[in-house]
Amino acid sequence: MSVAYLGPPGSFTEAALQGLDVPHHTAVPYPSVRQALDAVRRGAAAAAVIPWENSVEGSVTSSVDALAAGRDLRITGETLLRVEFALAVPPTGTLASVRRVLTHPHAHAQCRTWLDDHLPRADVVTTPSTAHAAREVGGAATDGLAAIAAPNTLRRYGLDIVASDIGSGRDAVTRFVRVAPPTAGSLPTGADRTSLIVPLADQMQHLHGVLEEFARSAVPLTAVLSRPGGSGLGDYFFLLECEGHVDDPSVALVVAALVRRHAALVLGSYPRARLGRLAYAK
Repeated sequence: MSVAYLGPPGSFTEAALQGLDVPHHTAVPYPSVRQALDAVRRGAAAAAVIPWENSVEGSVTSSVDALAAGRDLRITGETLLRVEFALAVPPTGTLASVRRVLTHPHAHAQCRTWLDDHLPRADVVTTPSTAHAAREVGGAATDGLAAIAAPNTLRRYGLDIVASDIGSGRDAVTRFVRVAPPTAGSLPTGADRTSLIVPLADQMQHLHGVLEEFARSAVPLTAVLSRPGGSGLGDYFFLLECEGHVDDPSVALVVAALVRRHAALVLGSYPRARLGRLAYAK
């Protein structure tokens, strides 16, 4: 069965497929993270690969929100990808002609300093992915457009690179995760990560107690992210990530307490990606 990913072809997510052992011939691009996840939910794909976190901009909140919206999928793996950004225009364009720049919000964040210095008057239009931006600019009939994406992606869509290596984070890394139905869970490896959602609604005063559970059990937290629940001010849920597998005794104690007291949801326990095995998307 196919594996869904955030497309179109040429996206950083497509480059991350290899790190998750996804054969390219099984991969099918979708225009948004939510659509990729929905393909798994309705059985049209066996799994989905989506961006999850960036070392410069932090968590990809659209992915967190889309996964947290349902209780029927689990993270089963992750991979890390170094990224490089360039700016390109159609063959008839020049850097001086750029009036509007298309790119993904996280790419914009990493290239903001360069844009402020070199294209201070250009409007930035966000797109679902950097490859989407490259495709849009490559097929546009109007002048003044540019796209920020990986150099190979920009060339793939017939664009001319006019500025290279424009990201502010020279060692920027993006983490991608593979998401599948709960039946596809991962066994403990001894070097795992567990992600879970803790809905606190209007009980923010309990956050201290939630964090205390990890400290008491000596389970290292690796991420804490608050997101609005959507039903009004003060309604929040938290994405928490920690070292260890839910089958490890110490992690199991913490998770059991949070499920009992706050109806926590485990998004998955899976092998941690190693920094020493980084792929490099160009």
